[in-house]
Amino acid sequence: MRVRQEIGSMFHWETEFSLPAWKWPQPAAYYALCRHAIASLCAMQAERPRLWLPTFFCPEVARSCRPLAEIHEYRDDCRWTEPDWESLRPAENDLVLAVNYFGVRRPEPWQRWRARRECILVEDHTQDPFSAWALGSVADYAVCSIRKTVPVPDGAILWSPAGGPLPPPTSDSNDFRGSMLKAGAMLYKRLYLSGSVGEGIKPRFRKLQLEGEQELGRQDSLAMSPLARAIVLRGVPKVWRQQRMENARTLLEVLEHWEVAKPAFQDWPEGHAPFDIALVFGNREQRDHYQISLQREDIYCPVEWVCDTADRNAMDLSSRILNVPIDHRYGREDMKKIAAAILAVKAMRTTAVAV
Repeated sequence: MRVRQEIGSMFHWETEFSLPAWKWPQPAAYYALCRHAIASLCAMQAERPRLWLPTFFCPEVARSCRPLAEIHEYRDDCRWTEPDWESLRPAENDLVLAVNYFGVRRPEPWQRWRARRECILVEDHTQDPFSAWALGSVADYAVCSIRKTVPVPDGAILWSPAGGPLPPPTSDSNDFRGSMLKAGAMLYKRLYLSGSVGEGIKPRFRKLQLEGEQELGRQDSLAMSPLARAIVLRGVPKVWRQQRMENARTLLEVLEHWEVAKPAFQDWPEGHAPFDIALVFGNREQRDHYQISLQREDIYCPVEWVCDTADRNAMDLSSRILNVPIDHRYGREDMKKIAAAILAVKAMRTTAVAV
């Protein structure tokens, strides 16, 4: 039996959750997806609200919330220290989503803005739910897509640092088919990586994964599945977050003099941990070339996010960014392997410069 080595893509099923562990905020409401939590906040408002979303962000949130809220955008970019405040002018009862991009943003710009602007502030701490910003938040609400950092088939959390009411999922459905499909995919992937099943199982668990995502996306506002909730109750091993920090430092150090793409960030505030390493290429063709080349080495790097916005800057960034996984599944040697694979790719001839 030969253990297979892959980096990136969906989490496999895990059973070891070591102590000490971070605990999720309480009280809180739990949902299948983060967009369900935001949609429930919109549905809770007395009148149809306006929801302000950053232009560089997951487009599924806007699609999910559009039936419940009037969507407005403000300009933001993960490479900036703060949004374009001139583009963000909410009314007192508007909901505004602030994003801690890749877990490395400082909270002070948002805190200063909030001190002089009335609104319903919702912070998205998906990419580092236990950052100093998240733990010290005084926002009206905060959300986190748990499934992005924890190996669960579904799961998101909504809490209120300010002590506001927490809306339950708007759907009373007990249809957890999407979660079960994804859990099956995770179990199959565990078997695949252990070498105990043949290569032919990979298309099967990828199909289950995609079908599970489609099922979850069809629901308007679904509660977290009992299976995921049971896993989440364990907390999140603190060593996992520490590993991400160490992996980020290793990868950035090895790629320090590589010039084909530039990291979206190279440092982060005390008390924060990077979610992944975002590389910005000179153009889409160069980005796609590296993504495909790394896939041939069993290194799977996603794109955060494939944006859908009228903001040309966000669309341009979305077409050139590639995100390298650095999560707890990997260690220093894996980061060196990723770096070696990146450095071994023969760059396409291009006049574009990464910015």
